[in-house]
Amino acid sequence: MLPVFSVCFAFWLALSGSAAPLHLILGAVSSAAVAWANRDLEMVSLAARISPRFLAYLPWLLKEIAVANIQVVRLVLDPRLPIDPVVVRFDTTLSSDLARTTFANSITLTPGTVTLDVEGSALVVHAVTRAMADLAGGTMERRIAAVFEEPRP
Repeated sequence: MLPVFSVCFAFWLALSGSAAPLHLILGAVSSAAVAWANRDLEMVSLAARISPRFLAYLPWLLKEIAVANIQVVRLVLDPRLPIDPVVVRFDTTLSSDLARTTFANSITLTPGTVTLDVEGSALVVHAVTRAMADLAGGTMERRIAAVFEEPRP
């Protein structure tokens, strides 16, 4: 809990811009409450969060975010504005909560798509176009499975 408290308190200090005793006390109490409320998150091993496989996933995700940014810019700048919003339900094969959460967050980080809900093994995703909603290719899901899940025989 100490690392979470430390990060929260440092963030509080940076944003508050004040070292007045009241601000310090409020910041410490708030940071302690956040750290206590998120104590279960620390059960996820640090090794899984910063494993070499996860670090290899990040550059790929950043590339996908850049590509999606370009696609969204093209849509916005196109005089015809070919936007075709759609909400799709996607069943994932990811079994762990951490893998599904990473998948949902990765979709949301990618411009043009937002994960609206996770219902068991299904994700409800809103996309600006039908092409952006096509998660059936499964590249992102396979990469996340490679990071967080044991290989299947």
